[in-house]
Amino acid sequence: MKKIEFYFDFLSPYSYLAWTWVRSQPYEFEYYPVSMATIIASYDTKGPAQIEPKRNYLFKDLLRATKMNNIPFTTPKNLPFNSLYALRLALIGTAGDKQKEIIDVIYRAGWEHGLDIGSDDVLKEILKEKNLYSDELIEKMESKNARIELKSNVERALQRELFGVPSFVVDGEMFWGYDSTKYLEMYLNGMDPLDREMYQQFIAKFTPR
Repeated sequence: MKKIEFYFDFLSPYSYLAWTWVRSQPYEFEYYPVSMATIIASYDTKGPAQIEPKRNYLFKDLLRATKMNNIPFTTPKNLPFNSLYALRLALIGTAGDKQKEIIDVIYRAGWEHGLDIGSDDVLKEILKEKNLYSDELIEKMESKNARIELKSNVERALQRELFGVPSFVVDGEMFWGYDSTKYLEMYLNGMDPLDREMYQQFIAKFTPR
């Protein structure tokens, strides 16, 4: 089975929607927490929430999507929030074999139950409630190695030419956004609808300004 790289930030509501799909799939995933702000800034552009009409539209879209797909949805207590602590907790070097469980607990706490997942104290409490807390986990999260790993994840994402989250990468092919999961599944099943020859023609014609 092909490994799928999943890039996400707890700050991104669409990453949460993508996670509700990921956690129920039989595919083999590798989880890469990344800083959405750092990735967006590398392209000298603004994040969705920094453009008011776009932000307002996206909340409507999120409410529609979650309603239609029966996905529990609210917002964390504070929005936006600093996702740094949560991202470091979710690193494979920090979480180890509990990585998937920790990611799920954090997402549910923020985007299902409206807790402040930008607070390290709140994060510790929710981990304790799920028997996932340990002093060793916190030491790893606060270590220099965690900062290095998170930076490495961002560099990895940029090397794969990712420009936002959530993003999936398999066989070097990127699928961006929650709504791309249907195309990802088609690709994995050998039924990718992409006309690659026409794609190359379009790319050859277009010159970015």
